[in-house]
Amino acid sequence: MIWLFFAALLWGPSFGLIPILMRDHGMNAYTLAFFRMFYSLLMFLPLLRVHVIARRKRVILIGLGAVQFGGMYVCLNLAYNYMEGYEVAMVTVFTPIYVSLIDSLFVKSKGQLKSWLCVGLAVAGAMVIEYARPESRGFWIGFSIMQIANLCFAFGQVAYRRLLPGMKRFGDMHVFGWMYFGGMIVTVLAWMFWGEPGTALRKMSGMPISAWLILCWLGLIPSGLGFFLFNHGALKVNTHTLSIFNNLKIPLAMIIVMVVFRQWSYIENWGRFFMGAFVMLAALWWNEQPPGDRSRKKLQPANP
Repeated sequence: MIWLFFAALLWGPSFGLIPILMRDHGMNAYTLAFFRMFYSLLMFLPLLRVHVIARRKRVILIGLGAVQFGGMYVCLNLAYNYMEGYEVAMVTVFTPIYVSLIDSLFVKSKGQLKSWLCVGLAVAGAMVIEYARPESRGFWIGFSIMQIANLCFAFGQVAYRRLLPGMKRFGDMHVFGWMYFGGMIVTVLAWMFWGEPGTALRKMSGMPISAWLILCWLGLIPSGLGFFLFNHGALKVNTHTLSIFNNLKIPLAMIIVMVVFRQWSYIENWGRFFMGAFVMLAALWWNEQPPGDRSRKKLQPANP
C-alpha cells in the first residue's frame, strides 16, 4: 500500500502546476499531454525488456497505456480550459466509483446498481458545488470531459492488475514502458491533429526556465514515477483498497491547490461548496461499504 500512498502524494501539486503552463505560458492541452508522455517514456525506456512478457501481452499493455494515460491525459488537460484546478481535483471523486463499477463488470457481480447510484449521488454533489462559483459557465463541459478521463484511468487500473497478477517485486518496471508507448501514440496523434505543433513549439521556445522545470517535473515525477508506483501498488491490493487510495489523492490535491496555489478566492459561496463536497464524499463512503452479498467473488491481491 505504501506505493499507492507515495503516488497520491506525487500527484497532488499537479492540479496547481498544470494551469501555470496552460494559462500563464499558453501551452495547449494536447502539447502538455504529449510532452508528459514523452518524458515518461524516456524515463522507462532504458528499463524496457522486450522478452519479459509475450508479444500478445505487450500489445495489450500498449492498448492499456493508450487508454489509461493517453486518453486520460488529453481529456484531463482539456478540462482545465473550463475548470479551476481544485474543481478538476474534486471531480476525480468519480474515479474510485468507476473502479468498483468496472471491476464488478469483470467479475459479473451484482454491485453495478449500487455503483451507478453512487455516481448519481456524486453528480448531485457536483451540481451543488457548481453553484458555489456562478461564473464558471463551462463547468459542465469540463465535468463531462473529466468523466471520460476518470473512466480511462479507472479502466486502466483494473485491467492492469488483471493482466499482470503474477509479477513479483518490481518485475513490472521492465514492461511498464509499453504503456507509456501506447500513451504517447495517442497524445502525439492528438497533438499533430489539434495541437498546432508549429505554433506550440514557437511558444515553448520562449518559455522561461521555471516553466521548463515544471514541464519536466510533470512528465518525470507525477506521470513517470507516480503512475508506475500506483499501478505497481495496484498489483498488491484488492479492489476495495485500490478504490480507497484513489480517494486519497482528492483531499491531498485540494489542500495543495487551495492553500499553496491560493485558489480558494474563486469560491463565492462556501456553504454550497461544503454541502456539495459532503454529498460527493457521502457517495464515496457508500461506494466503499462492503456489499450485502457475501458470496460475491472479489479479486484477490497478487502474491508480493
